[in-house]
Amino acid sequence: MNSDVKPLLNEVIITGGAQGKNPGGAKSWTCKHCNGKFSSSYTRIHYHFFGTPPGKKSEIRRCRELLANREEYERVRRMVMEAEKKGVSSSLKNSTLLRQQPKKSTASALDDMFKIMDKNSVDMKVMRGLCANGIPFNVLRNPHFHEMISAINNGIRGYKAPSYEKARTTLLDECKRSLENELAPVKDTWFTHGVSIVSDGWSNVKREPLINIIAANSRGAMFLYAQDFSGIPKTGEVIADFMITAIEEVGSSNVLQIVTDNAANCETAGREIEKIYKHIFWSPCVVHTLNLFFKDLAKELDWFEEIYNIGKSIVKFFLNHSHALAMFRSQSKLELLKVAKTRFASHYILLKRLIDCKEALASTVVLQKWKDWLKTLDAGKRKLGEDIALAVLTDNVWENVMAIVKITKPIYFLIKYCDGDGQKMGEVYERMDNMLGEIREVMRTGLYSECFPQVEKIVLQRWKKMNYPIHCVGFALTPRFYDREYLSKPAPGGLTRKSPNQDIEVITALMEAFNKIAEDPGEAELLRNQYAIFHQRKGIFVKSMTPFLFTSDRSNIRFANKFSFFLFLKMANWNSSLFINPSSITELLILLYSSKSASTSLTVNAVCEAREAGSSYPGNCHFPLEVSTPFRTFTQNPRLALALPSLGLTLPDQEFGWKISACGQLRSDENAETRRGKQR
Repeated sequence: MNSDVKPLLNEVIITGGAQGKNPGGAKSWTCKHCNGKFSSSYTRIHYHFFGTPPGKKSEIRRCRELLANREEYERVRRMVMEAEKKGVSSSLKNSTLLRQQPKKSTASALDDMFKIMDKNSVDMKVMRGLCANGIPFNVLRNPHFHEMISAINNGIRGYKAPSYEKARTTLLDECKRSLENELAPVKDTWFTHGVSIVSDGWSNVKREPLINIIAANSRGAMFLYAQDFSGIPKTGEVIADFMITAIEEVGSSNVLQIVTDNAANCETAGREIEKIYKHIFWSPCVVHTLNLFFKDLAKELDWFEEIYNIGKSIVKFFLNHSHALAMFRSQSKLELLKVAKTRFASHYILLKRLIDCKEALASTVVLQKWKDWLKTLDAGKRKLGEDIALAVLTDNVWENVMAIVKITKPIYFLIKYCDGDGQKMGEVYERMDNMLGEIREVMRTGLYSECFPQVEKIVLQRWKKMNYPIHCVGFALTPRFYDREYLSKPAPGGLTRKSPNQDIEVITALMEAFNKIAEDPGEAELLRNQYAIFHQRKGIFVKSMTPFLFTSDRSNIRFANKFSFFLFLKMANWNSSLFINPSSITELLILLYSSKSASTSLTVNAVCEAREAGSSYPGNCHFPLEVSTPFRTFTQNPRLALALPSLGLTLPDQEFGWKISACGQLRSDENAETRRGKQR
């Protein structure tokens, strides 16, 4: 009976009884096929002959003799199958070949009922969709992709993707309108912040020459459109007409500058636009100009071009020969870079990567495999390979490569900075000077130290071609460059820093820019006066040395313009009493306009005799407005007291202030308690 229910007992020899109290427990036995001696239950005997089922831990080795003898294995398997068909006891369910399918859990049954897929299955569907359509995996980092997934999860059950025709017609038009609505707040800033028109040429996948238009300001850049110039000569006049159309669409009064590359036709277009629009500047692309530094150095300095050509030959040889590249990759974790012509700073990037791969290159060319491979090449390629190996093993070559990388490193980092996001105009002038100073420091010692005058001449010549007044304006209006602590630190190259207002070149360009921007001489004079207030730190630009200040000299709060007052209200969270002494009709108008812009209820009932800058205005100006602001004393708002010094403002005495009377005279309010009672 035992052999019928447990047929594998016929294939072993029982050498010992059951261990423990259970008669059906582990017994000692010997396999008749491999003569292996074991002690286990019948389940382990089954595992010994047929292996451990999935999900089970193997605690006994397989019978190798039975595995090697296919006929014997089939005999034993058939014997067990026949015995199992007759029925086996429940205690042998783990040792059967005819395994029952596991019952599905309640959760699995519900999933099948509602066709719910587990996460791994969904992930695989996503992966197959990406791979089948050639979509880069970077799309998984895109927030819009995750918004799409969330929308599908939160959408109606059984959602189906839109059809091809609907996507390319109505949905595309609707998407464009939606984006235009989202970009409307950015467009609104063009009037207040100004805008730069950026244009560049490129070719699409169909090799069609395109020129695009981008509008950019401090709020961000916005692609407007691109035009196909196939069959159209891209002369300066044609490009100028194309950009004038964009300027008119944006609004010529909103455009501060146009930015193009340094090509001759683009420069011609820029000059034509400057003739039509007096206030618009043409600026060549800073990054493109800096990239031309490398070409100028290679053109003017023979040693620079020679070393670069050697480095380029090394890279080209390895990348063009698969056997050489395979040997190099066996020695290096880095790849050699063959930089495209359109890539900025290609000279630096290529040589810097060569230095990083120096040891791997040297290890490659001394391999016996390399030497054997060279022998299989024809005479010309073999000679080229030998020259490459010689260059790699020559210390003088690497010294020159290192020298060039050190010299051009400041240029590369300036390119990297200017090619990044954010506002860069105010930093370019200063960083250009710092770049030249860093090159001077590098070339003081070492190879080619005597060549610095040539390098300096090349840099300055290129800088003169791109140093337009707009860069000087940005430099002169950046507060950081007036900071005494910043000016006290020596600049790279050991030069002494000086503030923009002490630089003749900067001031000359700044005055030129003011004359260009201003509509008339009077406005130009106003700009010059405002700049004087700025760099002399007067008005709102004054910095108080006391972080928390209540004045006891009964001084007034004064505002230079509507923006300073608006900022005051914004930071103070307007809820304090305010007594204002406008010295002129202009200040009072600014006050009224600003209070309206700040959405406060501040109004003034005033009659003010208008006197400004020594000029008298006939008659009186009336502003029949009512006071309706809830007041508190300044001492109840400490945030206000902390905010004002940072604006260059001070607080009036809490018991004293100035008020504009109905008769047009400025008088002090003698009884503060009475005043506050009336206001309440």
